[in-house]
Order: sequence, then C-alpha cells, then structure tokens
Amino acid sequence: MDAKRLYFAALFAFIIVALFYGPISQPQEYHDFADDREILGIPNALDVMSNLAIIYPGVVGLAFVHESRKLSKVSEDEISIQITLFSGMILTFAGSVWFHLDPTDSTMLWDRLGMSVVIGSCISLLIHDMWDRNLAAKIHLPIVIASILSVLWWPVFDDLRVYFIVKHHPFILFPIFLFFGHRIYDKISGYYWGLSMFLLATMFEFADQQIFEITGIISGHTLKHISAGMGLWFLMIMIRDRKLISVEEE
Repeated sequence: MDAKRLYFAALFAFIIVALFYGPISQPQEYHDFADDREILGIPNALDVMSNLAIIYPGVVGLAFVHESRKLSKVSEDEISIQITLFSGMILTFAGSVWFHLDPTDSTMLWDRLGMSVVIGSCISLLIHDMWDRNLAAKIHLPIVIASILSVLWWPVFDDLRVYFIVKHHPFILFPIFLFFGHRIYDKISGYYWGLSMFLLATMFEFADQQIFEITGIISGHTLKHISAGMGLWFLMIMIRDRKLISVEEE
C-alpha cells in the first residue's frame, strides 16, 4: 500500500469514528484552570506568561526565513510555507494570551485560529519535505484555509469534530511518510521531537489540576505551553539547520 492509499484509509477511519461518536461540544469546565493566581496585575499570570515559549521560535524563525530569502537558499514556495508556520506561532501566542486573560469560548476561538495556521502549515511542510514538494506548493494555501474553517465550524455548529480531525493530521501523516515517503532533507529529528512534545503537552493539559496540587507552584496547563513551545523550537531548529540531500524533478 502506497502513502496516498494509506493516508486516505486512515482519514476515512477517523471520519467514520467521528461520525459514530457524535458532535463534540466544548466543555465549559475546561475554562476553570487550576492556577488562577494574579501576578503584577495579570490574571492567570503563569498561563499567560508561559506563552512566551510559543512566540520565541516564531520570531527567531521569521528572522531566519528573512536571511534565507536574501541568500536564496530555498524556493519561494518553501519560504511561503515557513512564513505561514512561524507567523502562526506568533498568532497562537496572541490568541492564547487573550484567551487566558479572559477564558471563554469566544476568546478561545482566537486561540484555536492561531493554532490552526500552525497545524495547516505543518501539514504542508510534511508533504513538502517527505512526499511531493510541487504538490505542497499547490495545496498549501487551501490546507491552511481548510484548517481555519475547521475552527470556525465549531461556533457555528457547536461541534469540535472537524477541528480535532485536522489537529491530529500531522500524527497521521508523519508515520506514513516516514515509511512510504521520501526525504529531501538530511534532518527529520524536529518532527520526532516536535510531535513528542505536543503529545506531552496534551498530557499536561489533562493533568492541569493534579500537577498544580502536587507542585503548588506550576500547573499542567502552564507546562503545556512550555512543552508546546519546546516542540515548535525543535521544529524551527530542524528547518534552520537542515541541508538538501536530493532534488525532485520539476
């Protein structure tokens, strides 16, 4: 079975499970974070300030892309994917800060919109690096738009299923491309570390209260932001340091 067939089989399985599971609403208790301490007049201070871990790789990444463009190190199509990815990190920072200053569904929408740009860009980057870079150039913008629409589906239909399917796409694509795709760069460690840190961030998110009760200092949600930021940092470092090992025919 080739990568395309395996991908569509996995996607079909996800969709079938989602259809049988039924609509997923946003639990309102999610907004009751364990650490609501105010520091320097900032409510939910550590959950707000820990987002600095997310903006940092975005800013450094954009600076690197600017230098790469001046040196003509990579194609404009790849530059576009990278700009969207690193800009999405900055948008995620802004949305998450706003959300944690006033945790509600309406502010969470902006948090997820930023994340959807990062997710869509990661999907495009995986296709570019490990499958077909010409295809990635053609479908990058539609992928990002579809990712954004998956978030907008939620407030309209009170259903998170579409967003969850998109959110988990990198976890579907990476193992498929790892075994059935073909690499054009010498480094893929950023994908391993990035996805691992995102999984760890999810675990911290679910253990928000328990971790805060154990430590008395830091909550699971704060650690979630730090772990996610580390995952994005590993991804940025990989993009910055890797070298081309093969060139696909145009």
